[in-house]
Amino acid sequence: MGEIILELKDVVFSYNTKWNTVDVLKGVNCEFERGKTYGIVGKSGSGKSTMLSLMAGITLPQGGKVICGGVATSDMDLQKYRRDKVAVIYQSFRLLPLLTSVENVMYPMELRGMKRREAKARAEEYLAGVGIPESAFKRFPVTLSGGEQQRVAIARALACETHLLLADEPTGNLDAENSENIIDLLKTLAKERDYCVIIVTHDVDVMDKLDVVYRMHDGRLKLRGEE
Repeated sequence: MGEIILELKDVVFSYNTKWNTVDVLKGVNCEFERGKTYGIVGKSGSGKSTMLSLMAGITLPQGGKVICGGVATSDMDLQKYRRDKVAVIYQSFRLLPLLTSVENVMYPMELRGMKRREAKARAEEYLAGVGIPESAFKRFPVTLSGGEQQRVAIARALACETHLLLADEPTGNLDAENSENIIDLLKTLAKERDYCVIIVTHDVDVMDKLDVVYRMHDGRLKLRGEE
């Protein structure tokens, strides 16, 4: 068994609509280990996005705990947690349009106070590591293909220098070939660099490639195939 990097214990979350209260998460329990890829699937509105927000430290559970490195997020400075403990990859890439590829990857390192020269050298290593050619380092996101933009987004996540990667539909805007390449890249990060990669996805082809797949149903998380 690998090192547990993230754990959800009896996590509860609900929200109020104009008409009623919706119980989205009804006591979610699960553990995530380094060195593995995980999928979270479920119908629209099942609670996947809420769970991702809780794991990313965007919000806190209303009951239970999200625990990273043995400490509950409710006992942390959430801004510091988001900066130092977890990295998120989005379907829409969310690259900063006025920064070049290398500047996008430098950004989280500079936020942590790293000198620009060192940040640039590391950013170039991360970009090369995800298959971005040197000729694209100084290009702006709008000039890159979807697959290239997602690779830059992954390099930026690596620059956060955490070992916990959350991916929200990372292949949603990509064609089949690029989707396969991105999932293979994320699997390599888990296997060779001991990352924990958690992917929220609807893509059946993606699910079949992951180590563990959970299904969100009726506010609870079950292993895929369980009743």
